[in-house]
Amino acid sequence: MKDQKIDVIIIKIHTHAISVPNIVLNKLLVVATIFVLGCTRDIPSDPMCRANVLYTDIEPSPAACLIKSNVQLLAIKNHGDEGWNVPTHKQLKSTSAQCTAHLAVWKTTGLNVEVGKLLYTAPNQTHYFACKLTDDYSSQLQQFPVPSWAKRKTSQISLINPFDTQQDQWVTDIDLISLREAYNQLE
Repeated sequence: MKDQKIDVIIIKIHTHAISVPNIVLNKLLVVATIFVLGCTRDIPSDPMCRANVLYTDIEPSPAACLIKSNVQLLAIKNHGDEGWNVPTHKQLKSTSAQCTAHLAVWKTTGLNVEVGKLLYTAPNQTHYFACKLTDDYSSQLQQFPVPSWAKRKTSQISLINPFDTQQDQWVTDIDLISLREAYNQLE
C-alpha cells in the first residue's frame, strides 16, 4: 500500500511536470538563469604580487604606481573625479605597500606590473612606486581599454605627459611637482 502511494505521487508529479504551462515556466527559468549568469561581472582573481626583490618590503600603507609607457605616464580617471590620478589603493591591513600598489594597478587597469623602488611618500602617507609593464603586449599599447570589472570605478585609462598638464587637471591628492620629479626617475 505504501509503495502504491509513492508511485501515484511520482506519476502525478511527472505528468504535472510535462504540462504545457510548466514547459513555458521551465523555458522562462532557463532564460532567466542565462540572463542572470550572463550579466554578472567576470572578475578574475587577483594575481600574485610582483615586487622587485632588490627592494625591502615596506609596511602596510596606502600606495600607488607610476608607470611609464611610450615616454608617457599611465593615468586614470575615476567616475566622479574631474582630474587625472594614478592607480592608487588604500592601506591593506596585512599587505606590504608594494603589494598594495600592485593591486591598485590590477584593480583599476587590468595590467600586471612589477613594482620597483619607492619614489616618494606623499604627506598623506601614500607611497609612490616605480612600476614596469612586464609584457610586450601592454608596453606597445597606445590606448588602454577599461576592463569590465573596473568600469564601476575607472572611467578612462590614458597615457599623458605630466609636463603638459596643470595642477588643476589632477585630483587633489596629487602634488604635480612631486609627481613630475618622480616621473623623471622612471626608466
